[in-house]
Amino acid sequence: MAIKNCFVVIFAGGVGSRMRGAKVPKQFLELGGKPIIAHTIDHFEKHPMVKGIVIVSVESGIDHMREIVAENHYEKVLSIVPGGETGQDSIFNGLNELSNLSVTNDKSIVLIHDGVRPLIDACTITACIESVVKKGCTATTAPASETIIEEEN
Repeated sequence: MAIKNCFVVIFAGGVGSRMRGAKVPKQFLELGGKPIIAHTIDHFEKHPMVKGIVIVSVESGIDHMREIVAENHYEKVLSIVPGGETGQDSIFNGLNELSNLSVTNDKSIVLIHDGVRPLIDACTITACIESVVKKGCTATTAPASETIIEEEN
């Protein structure tokens, strides 16, 4: 299957307010000597079906995000834009940027991915793209590994 217009919006516009004690937003925390966001971008950068990436960054981290992109020689990153007040606003900013870049058309596929979820793999990305082609809108899920308790009031 030859997909010519697959783009990704990676949103990393949050500050990680639920992570108490962190001195930097969680997308910039290091995992194995590399920022979490770089691990995430790697998967999409290397995927042969992905044509371009827009990164939505927390505004105070845009310069740092540019450094990460430059240091890792990411060629598919088309733009880095500031996030919004909510995750939904950040996604909107990324989609708006793709539209402004005039790289998409009505046959384009756009994947949305959370920048602090680096455990995506090429098979999952391909499966998502193929699912969009066959069925339209697609969401990737994973079984919950936490204990879920249902309480009756």
